[in-house]
Amino acid sequence: MVREHKDGGPTLTFDEPLPSPGAEPAVSTLGQLVHGIRRLWPLVRPLSAEAIIGCLDRETSYPDIEVRPQRPHWFIHERAAARPAGRQGLDVLDPWHVDPVVEPVADLSAAAIESWLARAQAQASPAPGTHDVGWTDLWFNATRALVPGPYAPDATAHVALHVAEVRAVANVPLQWREGTAWVAGPTREMRQFGARAPITLHASNYGLVELAVSANWSLWSEDGSPGRTALIDVARDLVADGWCVTHGTEFFHELA
Repeated sequence: MVREHKDGGPTLTFDEPLPSPGAEPAVSTLGQLVHGIRRLWPLVRPLSAEAIIGCLDRETSYPDIEVRPQRPHWFIHERAAARPAGRQGLDVLDPWHVDPVVEPVADLSAAAIESWLARAQAQASPAPGTHDVGWTDLWFNATRALVPGPYAPDATAHVALHVAEVRAVANVPLQWREGTAWVAGPTREMRQFGARAPITLHASNYGLVELAVSANWSLWSEDGSPGRTALIDVARDLVADGWCVTHGTEFFHELA
């Protein structure tokens, strides 16, 4: 049985690699974010992203809520995933914030995310002498996640997801890509039941880039499961690159 965790799944949170004492940061906050996303790519791939763009105090690199750019809300999504066909069709176009700049793309790759955020940050600062425009928060609430082999035999057409909020089962189709199985959401049926995507991401930039990975389905959280192993593997790749685990080791004890 695949079950959804109530109120979101267990989360691993990472802080970006820090420069050596006295050294200037070698990578921009945007570069750090994209690097982290690329490391997660073997396990989870975004189908949409929503960003808040703020104005960062040049002295502290911290966002100033009193100064706002003209277009603070941005949303990007895979074009095909925004046109649900039936209950099992993907339904990812659901911005949280008011009047976002919405951009559909054919493929939401890491490079597409990087260029999209670069355009969002290129808007003029309302206080050019003291503040720079930069991203502050980024949500990936629609994703495609790798399904471990034992859960996806060739004859399986879907994953039966036991939804947390209601007593219901959502049949989420498997997608076969280059010989591996993936599952994506939310679908229209998942939205009707209030179910979350298999794995969701949140990134923040408040003086330091932080990246959180939430395993919303049991496929990626059960102790000893292949899915959990796959999640731990990409987490270890981040740690090897200098990212620091700041939350989640009490559940994902392999990283403690």
